[in-house]
Amino acid sequence: MSLAAVAADEPTEGKVSAAKKGFGLGERHGLDGHHLDLLKVGWYYNWGSQTKCGSHAQFVPMMFSLKTTPPSRSSNEIILGYNEPDNSKQSDLSVKDALSNWSNVTSKGKTVVSPAMAGNPLTKDWLKDFLKEKPKVDAIAVHWYKGADAAKFIKDLEEIHAHFKKPLWITEFAPQTAESSKAEPDKFTQAQVKAFIATTTEFMEKTSWVHRYAWHDPHVGTSALFTPKGELTSTGKAYAAAGK
Repeated sequence: MSLAAVAADEPTEGKVSAAKKGFGLGERHGLDGHHLDLLKVGWYYNWGSQTKCGSHAQFVPMMFSLKTTPPSRSSNEIILGYNEPDNSKQSDLSVKDALSNWSNVTSKGKTVVSPAMAGNPLTKDWLKDFLKEKPKVDAIAVHWYKGADAAKFIKDLEEIHAHFKKPLWITEFAPQTAESSKAEPDKFTQAQVKAFIATTTEFMEKTSWVHRYAWHDPHVGTSALFTPKGELTSTGKAYAAAGK
């Protein structure tokens, strides 16, 4: 399926025709609309429900947790659900509490993306138990940090889609591992990261059930898209060139 066809099938805001490729924009780190333009993305999110970023790219709000202030708009084309409710350092929610408050999410968007698990949603019961109650969920959010093995990435996405039978939004992915930290970001070479970007983005662009994807580089290293000065790294240039 062509990118144009995907964009036509998906909701957009304003006059923006959102492409699949996006970015998790850490506004608190000084990144803004200029950086989105450099990456040539069609959409972005910032783990919050509001944005101060001026950009032609589509902003997709998130209800990060039960404490999140709802989006200022009463109705949004798309809303992202809770961020890592299975993670005590993120939204940290029981399935029961998430379900009890899910209407606060679904009332804010026409297309509703599921809560995003801290890892593969098939390896834990949280999302499975959540979906057993048949809440309104139009797409499944996926976070992926398992190194730089593009074949493993693709295999995981195929298995997740086969199980849940819904479109996927890969809202966080990069060549990181569970052991990555700010002190020791990752051990992957620039060549490995570039190859990972090329293979994974090509797959996602041509796969109709992958509706959106967004790079996230929480521990920088060779996964970082920007230098401390806000300039594109070699990885950033590779991601900017992807998705065409």
